[in-house]
Amino acid sequence: MRSQLTRNAHRRLLAGGPGAPPCPASVFSSYHARARCLAASTPSLTLTTPPRRTFFGVFKKPARELKAPDVPPGYETLLQFRALEVEDARPPEREGLVAGFKEFFNHMRKRGGAAKIGRRVSVPGSINSTQAFLAVRLLRHLLSTEGGGDSFTFADLKLILEIAVRPPRGKADNHLELVRLVYGETKRRIDHMRTIGLSEEEITQAIGISDRDQSTFFAYFITALTRFGASQEAVERMNDYQENLPKPSRVGAYSDDGVKVIQKANGMWMWVLRGLANEGLEDELIRSFSKLVKENGVKYLAGVHEILTTFYAERNRVEETKKWFSKPLFAGSINPETYMAVVRFALRNNEQEWLESVMEDVVNSRPTKQVWDVVFQWAVLAKGKGVEDIKGMFKVMGSQKTEDPSRKLEPDGDTINSLISAAAEINNPYLAERFAMLGRELRIPPTIQTMLIQLDYRLDAGDMSGAAEVYGKLQKVVQGDEDVPVVNKYLRTLCTSSQPPLERIISVTADLEHRHITLEPETTRSLCGVFLRFDQQFEVIDTLSLHTVSYSLEERAIVRQAMMDYITDRKISTARVWDCYQLLKQFFPETSTDERVRLMDSFFDRKRPDMACYIFGHMRGHGNPAQRPNSDIYVKCFEGIGRFPDAESLRMVHNMLKMDTTVEMNTKLYNGLMLAYAACGDPIDALGFWRDITNSREGPSYNSLAIVMWACELAPRGEETAREIWKKMVRMDLEIPKVVFDGYLGALAASGKAQEEVKKLIGEMERGLGLGYGVGVETLGVTFNAIPTMEGKNAFADWAKVEHPEVWGELEKTGRRETIDGPKYNIERRFEA
Repeated sequence: MRSQLTRNAHRRLLAGGPGAPPCPASVFSSYHARARCLAASTPSLTLTTPPRRTFFGVFKKPARELKAPDVPPGYETLLQFRALEVEDARPPEREGLVAGFKEFFNHMRKRGGAAKIGRRVSVPGSINSTQAFLAVRLLRHLLSTEGGGDSFTFADLKLILEIAVRPPRGKADNHLELVRLVYGETKRRIDHMRTIGLSEEEITQAIGISDRDQSTFFAYFITALTRFGASQEAVERMNDYQENLPKPSRVGAYSDDGVKVIQKANGMWMWVLRGLANEGLEDELIRSFSKLVKENGVKYLAGVHEILTTFYAERNRVEETKKWFSKPLFAGSINPETYMAVVRFALRNNEQEWLESVMEDVVNSRPTKQVWDVVFQWAVLAKGKGVEDIKGMFKVMGSQKTEDPSRKLEPDGDTINSLISAAAEINNPYLAERFAMLGRELRIPPTIQTMLIQLDYRLDAGDMSGAAEVYGKLQKVVQGDEDVPVVNKYLRTLCTSSQPPLERIISVTADLEHRHITLEPETTRSLCGVFLRFDQQFEVIDTLSLHTVSYSLEERAIVRQAMMDYITDRKISTARVWDCYQLLKQFFPETSTDERVRLMDSFFDRKRPDMACYIFGHMRGHGNPAQRPNSDIYVKCFEGIGRFPDAESLRMVHNMLKMDTTVEMNTKLYNGLMLAYAACGDPIDALGFWRDITNSREGPSYNSLAIVMWACELAPRGEETAREIWKKMVRMDLEIPKVVFDGYLGALAASGKAQEEVKKLIGEMERGLGLGYGVGVETLGVTFNAIPTMEGKNAFADWAKVEHPEVWGELEKTGRRETIDGPKYNIERRFEA
């Protein structure tokens, strides 16, 4: 069973407090440091809960334990090396790095079993793009430092190649680079042995791998090129390889060994053709095939037929598809996969008549059992046949003569599965159930694949009780990981139902946990959403702990985005989203500054500047300098405090700014400070920042003028400073924005002694004396709100109703609120730094 970890342990580890192993402050990706710390911890603590009164302690529930992340053995070595590399610190001892590297890849081999060269399906035990990147960095260091690759045998290098070519679940951005590095090392060693005069037999013995075939490394390399988007390079590599292949003897024949090498080369060419087709490189695909026919004598066999026909069929190229499909094979028969590609192609492109003639020829050609299964699917997909029709077709198949008279063609589990799949493909779950019943009627036992198909189409049909029944049967017989994709879909469907069955969801996740299955990131995202909705914080922690450490950065972003959306949802209570933020901070330290600013703004919008500033503080204290706030983010925080004042939070952020040697003061920062201090009821200090602005080389901006006028309005005797600034603006013949003019009126009105002057300025404004704007709602509202006495407010209101009745009417529509300073109109004054 997996080890357990408590919430307290989580917090100590993440904070670097007592009981936490040391973690580098700056890492390539911060979550790697956290994973390393969690992996190195001693998970012996239990989750503490508040004390509860019980009946003599008899019914006291045991403390809840949380699960530690399932970090692959050796992975912490890769994480630690990269963390130190980013910090330009001295790496650990070479022996430890080599041991950890080998341990990690040996573990991945055990998880996934042996991977076949050339396979394209996703293989369990593959590494993700982030793990591949870390492996590249460490291996490059080991190969380039003293000792080079001597620490790795050819068997070690072959193992790394075997793991690196396994298709990952997500992106494969760094897999090809890892394969290039390993293959380059093997080629260097083999070339060196040839240089010093060793024979090919001696080289093979030195390599020491079981298949005694030097081309194995090259085969892995070609597999990686064709699998990870470099098939054109694979063509060039194969052309060079072709030059060194055995040539026929004088009598025009190859030796036995030469024949085997040529056959293997032709097999690799098939991978190259398939890679070119998958990448959509039509010209190179046809050119390479033509060259193979001309120079290698490659015939038009079933494998080539499948590649070329499927290439054009998937692109709905009607004429080309018919051409390559109809071209006669040199030997053998058409693959069932090719027939299925043609069936779907014809249905998409309304070529049923042509398809019917193809299927008629197939039935008359004594097809194999596998091809008969395709015929049955065609009958369901294209002809709409039902169970009774298929029974009749079974009889036709059974009457077909075979090469071995003792063996009769009969439907089996694969036949029933293909029929169920066809019914599910046309969204007919009722027909799919009929075919499942047909299998029982024919005494064909359902296979694991049958149950997987049933679970899938029942989920699509919304039959959750039927899906639960199939899932229960499936868990009794499943042995490998073949059910993982559809069980992930089952979990996601349960999570998205109108009333998610929480106990059922937890039960399914427990089954997968017991089998050490890592969930798909989309499933983890759905689970976290449900657990958050039901206040199951422990389940969220368990889910994140067990799965996210195995994800690549791209996969982690999927889960992180779901938590971001939850936190920024205004319909969810502040307490809940704050709890979710705490989990996000702990489990996703790689969260970008842009995302953190979005979270900070969301808490400002909730009128919780204290929480918003805590988020800013977490940014400021981040271990990675690249994720700490810059001057623009400081400004955003001060603007938020300006909208929702909190003096204690302001002092905290300002102190951070004072201690931040990476941020240089500028006008925007001074504006933000002036705005925040004015909003928090400290206009005197706010005006101090105005003096800093005027003494700076950059000088004030129009935003500075708007903010300082507001500060003057709030400050005792602030009208004196406002008059000085106004005189200077007039003397410099500046273009005065309306918000600055309105602010100046407010500063004068706040003194309670300049009402006549204010009225005069409003009159000049009304007459449009070169200002470019007239009296607006903000003009009258700012002035009225700033007047300190009720007598003055009433006098100004009486004057405004006579002089500007329409504007005053619009102002009254905004409504008034009662304050300690008297009534004020609800006008919004939002300043920007």
